[in-house]
Amino acid sequence: MSDDQSKSSQKTSIPASYWRGQELDWEAPSTPVELRVELPYWLMVPDCVQDVEVNGHKFAVDINAHYEEIYANVVLDSRRSCIHIGPPTALSPKVQKAIDDSKATILPRKCKTFLRIHSDCNKDVLVASNEHGLRKNSAYLYLKSFCEGHLEVINRLIQQYRLSTYDYFPYELSPWDVAVWFVCSGGEYVRIVLQEYAEWDRKPVITNSSGAHEQYKLIEPSELQAALTAQPSEGEFELLDALNFMERGDYSDAVRRITTAIEAQTESVLRQELLKRHALSDVERRLKASENDFPGRLRQYQKLSHRKLPAALNKELEITRTMRHSIVHRGRRIAFSDRGQAQRSVDTGRWIFNWLENQRAKSTIREKKIKLRSLGRHHGFYKAEITPAGVIMHKPQFPGLK
Repeated sequence: MSDDQSKSSQKTSIPASYWRGQELDWEAPSTPVELRVELPYWLMVPDCVQDVEVNGHKFAVDINAHYEEIYANVVLDSRRSCIHIGPPTALSPKVQKAIDDSKATILPRKCKTFLRIHSDCNKDVLVASNEHGLRKNSAYLYLKSFCEGHLEVINRLIQQYRLSTYDYFPYELSPWDVAVWFVCSGGEYVRIVLQEYAEWDRKPVITNSSGAHEQYKLIEPSELQAALTAQPSEGEFELLDALNFMERGDYSDAVRRITTAIEAQTESVLRQELLKRHALSDVERRLKASENDFPGRLRQYQKLSHRKLPAALNKELEITRTMRHSIVHRGRRIAFSDRGQAQRSVDTGRWIFNWLENQRAKSTIREKKIKLRSLGRHHGFYKAEITPAGVIMHKPQFPGLK
């Protein structure tokens, strides 16, 4: 092998290890940044700056009701075509020149309440976000998690506003509600999309099982037409709601709905077993007597059906019902940062529902195409934590990682 070949081999050799983001300087100094995000509603307060304290750190948050966005040629939900955000009279010379040079059709859009959150971000990440290749991609994932880390700041402001006004319209926000952010520093900004679904200005084109490209679909028109006469199982709409609430950020209600779905399905299958042995009037009397004893109902169903819920699922069900009890009776609220257990409860609750219902065709609908259905879902990458020093980003935790 020649020296040139040896050098080429060394350059292209596979590294011993790699983790996404290691090309960033995680220890680089911080620099001030401004996070801009539009709320899906108005806060009925004059433009102002509020100090919002979370975990011992105060964030200055500008509340603006007079911002507008300017788009080039077409207004897109993803904001991909947005070239300006701010007061309508504050176009920078650079933006104005780009408009004049391109001769693009300019389309303004009035914003609802716009927030500017003042924070500090890793300087090397901001540099990488304007580069190309792997560093740019890793910086995007970093900034996505960084923006997510400020959701708690927004929700603290909103909840205090709600307590002070009892305004009917505002609510706690999740990545679904505020999917598009802008990270601004030194006159430049980076668009960050928290929920991939919000990037879809059109239905995605995917590669099907035969290798052909087609528009994303989950069902054929003929299948949907046939399904319009189908009847849901007891509790099935509650199951669907639980799945949907997880994506929309209503984690507490997701836990409530999955528990209700399981309890409704348990009553249904227990009724079926009792009807094999007793008259209808006697069955309804027995069910009435046990309506506040779900564990007893589940035990009775297992005894009559000669089926046994797997121990692991039974344990998860106990955890979920305990969580639901604290939500209903103690006012527990599951925040974005604590959504992991809620997701676990919804996922295992779906499996429990499948077991109770015991209908292969319906279970297949729920369990097939999960990867396909997951397109557009929210996926965080790094862990962000608010400390007295501000928002701290944590590296992924791997054995041996320093």
